[in-house]
Amino acid sequence: MFRIIFILLVALMVSLLYLQSLTMQTTSEKPIFLRTDEIANSHSTSIELKIHSHYQPVESEQETLKKDYSNIWAHLNHLYNTNDVETGKEYYTEGWFRQICNYNIKKIQAPIIRNDLQHSLHIQNWENDGLICTAIDSNVALKYTYPDSSVRTTKANIAVVLLYQGDHWRIDALKVISELKN
Repeated sequence: MFRIIFILLVALMVSLLYLQSLTMQTTSEKPIFLRTDEIANSHSTSIELKIHSHYQPVESEQETLKKDYSNIWAHLNHLYNTNDVETGKEYYTEGWFRQICNYNIKKIQAPIIRNDLQHSLHIQNWENDGLICTAIDSNVALKYTYPDSSVRTTKANIAVVLLYQGDHWRIDALKVISELKN
């Protein structure tokens, strides 16, 4: 009798483990830190840093900020060109991501392509812990290419708030202060 109950119990356990293994989802998607960011890798821009903050970032922090700021703009350009919010979500804070998702309708291929050419990033406030940066990006040069191959460039002054989360900088706020059309 004890032997039959033991065999049934083992059979039940094996059946439960088998059913649980069927319900487990396996993903073939690589984690974010192992993926190659093709959008950021194909982007290049000129970034000049000017520091007006009481706390001064060290050279390595400045280089990280420049690289990540370039990557942020690569994904902002991609967002402008395609309306694809998912691709660059690791460069947006959660609040920024939620905000742009409110206006996300669907992916598109915009007839106008935007690229950033140069930045003059004036760091106004660098927190002593190195996790928050507020800055004015003066004279951001943006190039717009139209379907008829005509090109227009503009310059803008933009205020940005960046947060260091995870292993890179993310955009938390952006406001166009002024725009000069050429």
